Amino acid sequence: MSTIPQFFENSARKFPNKTALIIDKKNYTYKELEQQIRSFSSAILRYPQKSVISIMFENSLEFVVSYIGILRAGCIAHLIMPGITERNLVEQIQSAKPRAIVTSKDFFLKCQKIGDDKFEILEFSDLKPNETKYDRKLNSNDFAYLIYTSGTTSNPKGVGISHGNVVFTTNNIVSVLKYVESDIDVLPLPLAHSFALGCMHTSFCVGSTLVLHKNAIDLDKILHSINSNTATTFAAVPTTLTKMLTHPFLHEHMSDLRLIITNSTSIPPSTVREYYNLLKKGKLATYYGLTEASRSTFMIFDKLAGRESSVGLPAPGVQIKLMNEKNQESNEGVIWIKGNNVIQSYWNNSEADQNITDSWLKTGDLGYRDSLGYLFLKGRSDDVINVGGEKVVPEEIESIVKTLPGIEEIIAVGIPHDTLGQVVKLFIRKSHNSTIQKSEIISFCIKNLERYKVPTQVEFIDKIPRTEYGKIMRFKLK
Repeated sequence: MSTIPQFFENSARKFPNKTALIIDKKNYTYKELEQQIRSFSSAILRYPQKSVISIMFENSLEFVVSYIGILRAGCIAHLIMPGITERNLVEQIQSAKPRAIVTSKDFFLKCQKIGDDKFEILEFSDLKPNETKYDRKLNSNDFAYLIYTSGTTSNPKGVGISHGNVVFTTNNIVSVLKYVESDIDVLPLPLAHSFALGCMHTSFCVGSTLVLHKNAIDLDKILHSINSNTATTFAAVPTTLTKMLTHPFLHEHMSDLRLIITNSTSIPPSTVREYYNLLKKGKLATYYGLTEASRSTFMIFDKLAGRESSVGLPAPGVQIKLMNEKNQESNEGVIWIKGNNVIQSYWNNSEADQNITDSWLKTGDLGYRDSLGYLFLKGRSDDVINVGGEKVVPEEIESIVKTLPGIEEIIAVGIPHDTLGQVVKLFIRKSHNSTIQKSEIISFCIKNLERYKVPTQVEFIDKIPRTEYGKIMRFKLK
């Protein structure tokens, strides 16, 4: 298989009457889904091959059908998060230059607000099959989908992912995490994000059953879904897994899972250890990757003492190197990635393309390797605070101050200083009913941090700025 639609078509041939998708208590077989995808795809054939077609849906049957249908028609699916701000939507549309936006009734007016005569705005239910019967030939090097990065350190960048990128990554996921056709995969993550999209590709590649939820807000509903569907795998972000630990029926519903997969966004070591004890025979796994280089490492936690914070070893066929400040390879420094999961270039962004050299992607993430080659993350090079020549990683300060009671969230950033260049400032969202004072926080820092790491300012805020994908936007605080 060399393209994404072939994942689904192959499984539809092998398992036509098997349930492919469960959503909103409705079951769809591979055959039923295949018919809907073919019908939708025929309607998209009116656009030239390689046209960009934007889609905006919550997790739904419509998302799955339109996404695969657009790819099958030889076009590029531009994935838009429904919660996107109007300003970011305008910027993405101006960058992507789609021929059309396909959406649901719920988001039609939102799209209409930014509409002009350069593209059509189409409601999914209004698209009718075309009589055209031919299929377009797809190449593994063709762009499959366009997704904009989360923009945690700057404005979002367009990332065009090829069919070949996805096929390589999906084969690695299947191989490393042992996905099989008998799996039942519960997924409450947004499909417009690369984590969830990779999970969907994997399910349809092996011919398993995907149980799709709109979101992870209702933990009761998700736990019931895992239990009632006899799920074998579950995908969730670290914050969801941590919240689940306090649920009274967690053990009853999740202990029989063979796999829980999460991503590398700050999964607390204590959470890892809790799931060691919870899962009877299953494993907790995480990965490290970017939209531009998905699933670059895998970590299958197996009571590796001291490695609960690791993101693991490089995926098969992926190379990782660490470059220090002297631009020399080292065991600590900025992470660079090379492999068939890495994009060749950004979407019409020559400035961002400077981060790709000889097929190596400079991620901007900081990390180090231990003696056995396991990779650990240390934050972003963009976020490092330079206090009079001393380098301060914000995550170190945050992890220490977070141990104080009464603090819900904390972000450390560098702010300008006349003589030192930068000093540390803390932005803190207090817990409900917290009475903690700024002076208490400063005193605690003086006792527990080197002098140059001690913040000079503390500011309480009600809300931490986040992207549509839930990632913290430090640059907004700076």
